[in-house]
Amino acid sequence: MAQISSTPPATLDELLKVRPIGLDDFADIRSLHATAVRAHTLGALSEEEVTSFVKLVGSPDYSALLLREELYGGWIDGELVGTVSWHAGGSTGATATISGIFVRHIKLGIGRRLLAEAETRAHRSGFDLLSAGATANAVPFFQRLGYEKVSRGVRTLTHDCRLPVTFLRKRLPPGRPAHAPLN
Repeated sequence: MAQISSTPPATLDELLKVRPIGLDDFADIRSLHATAVRAHTLGALSEEEVTSFVKLVGSPDYSALLLREELYGGWIDGELVGTVSWHAGGSTGATATISGIFVRHIKLGIGRRLLAEAETRAHRSGFDLLSAGATANAVPFFQRLGYEKVSRGVRTLTHDCRLPVTFLRKRLPPGRPAHAPLN
C-alpha cells in the first residue's frame, strides 16, 4: 500500500532557484528561447518572424546580445525553466529596460517571479523607471504586473531580425526596492 506524505508540496518560490546566467548555460538558453518563442507567440508573430528569431538564437550574434545584459535564469530540479534579462536603457540611461522573459511553462508564476527578480535588481541599482518591449502575447502579462502601454513599434535585434512589439513602462516607488527574494 502506498504511503501518503504528510509534507505539503513545495511552492514555486521553494522550487525555483534563480541565479545569474553563465557562459556554460548558453546552450540551455538557446534551446529554451527557441522553444518558448515557437510555443508561446502563436498569432503574435508571423512564421517569418519566428523563423528569423530562431535563426538568430542559433547564431554567434545572439551570444553577443546576451552578454550585454544582466541575465538571470530560473531552475527547477536542475532544469532551466525561464530567463529574464535587463540593462540600463533609454537615451539618458535613467530607465532600466527589461529585454526579455522566456519561460518553458506559462501560467505557473515563473515569469512573474523572474520579472520581480529583474525589477528588484534594477531598483537596487538605482532605477525607478522600467520599460519593456513585449510581443502581443506578453502584453497582458506585463499589464497585470503594473506596466502601462506607451506605444507600438518594432524591436530590431539584428538587421535580419525585427519583431513587432508594444512598448510598456512602469514606475517603481522611489526609495523602496520591488519585492523579490534574491537567491
